[in-house]
Amino acid sequence: MNETIKEELTMNAVPKAVNYLIEEVAEMRALLDKMEKQLGLGVNRHRPILIEQAAEILQMKTGTVRRLVNDRAIPHYKREHNIYFFEDELIKWIEDSKIKPISHTSFYRK
Repeated sequence: MNETIKEELTMNAVPKAVNYLIEEVAEMRALLDKMEKQLGLGVNRHRPILIEQAAEILQMKTGTVRRLVNDRAIPHYKREHNIYFFEDELIKWIEDSKIKPISHTSFYRK
């Protein structure tokens, strides 16, 4: 159908051209959906999760996460005997602990 782009569109070719455009749009939508999933876009990250999921996101053992909770070093919520986290808050907590790199010149100063 790429040849049709170069040709002048006739009334007889309109249905074929419309069908081609519908297929192209469907392919683009599928690619966009795939990219959204890979990038985590369109996903609600402000949802309560349990400690096991928090440990997985943080790539830590659950015991380490429990220690951070006990030390009040990590954002969390308690309701009765359950501990909850919000995924977006955990990601922000990681981002807020950014360590600035040493500049090349100050590293070699004595």
